[in-house]
Amino acid sequence: MKKNENVDWNIPMLELKNVNKKFLEGTSTEVHAVRDSNFTIYKGEMVALMGPSGSGKTTLLNLIGGLTPTTTGSIKIDGSEVTVLNEEERTALRRDNIGYIFQHFNLLEFLTAEQNVMLPLLVQGLSNEQAKRRTTMMLRELGLGGRLEHFPNELSGGQEQRVAIGRSLITSPAIMLGDEPTGDLDRSAETDILKMFRRINSEKKQTLLLVTHSEWIGAQCDRTIRIENGTIIETGLEEAKL
Repeated sequence: MKKNENVDWNIPMLELKNVNKKFLEGTSTEVHAVRDSNFTIYKGEMVALMGPSGSGKTTLLNLIGGLTPTTTGSIKIDGSEVTVLNEEERTALRRDNIGYIFQHFNLLEFLTAEQNVMLPLLVQGLSNEQAKRRTTMMLRELGLGGRLEHFPNELSGGQEQRVAIGRSLITSPAIMLGDEPTGDLDRSAETDILKMFRRINSEKKQTLLLVTHSEWIGAQCDRTIRIENGTIIETGLEEAKL
């Protein structure tokens, strides 16, 4: 793949240092889900996080997104230390700095496409008029200008995914996290979504971290970080910088 000229190697967008996560399974069995994880993602990178099922990919993404607290270690997003924040502060960080694309979209079925995308802006305190204007522009940009008033059950899987992407992008977050964001799509729809991610990455200099099982998706990214048994075994950083 051609080197991504939009990457700013002087600005770390995501930094993990010695991150660990342990769970109790039952009453006494300890599971070490993430082990001493270290890597850095720079502003403007589009990175795949890959590994077999049960390797710790989703757990790691949830730690980065502040959905789950770490056991030990440091996570910084755009210079902000996530691990020292309380629950209210982590919620604010997700609201203002992190776009999260869930595998199953997580759209609110009782809201239209427009309303689903508007919601984060309203939570941030924008007026209904401001939120509506920005949302209309976003959905038109994503090819959904004719679907503003459609509910999720009236949309195709690819259209639902575009709505989910729009919802994640609408607040201009520092980083977008995707958990198997094309997992339920066929190859044609998957290809369209990946082209959209790359366009967003290129035009908006948006930083993306995508959890995936697909080597094909990994090949479309700037580099691949690999995890096995909770341990980062490869970051691909040196090759990406060449």
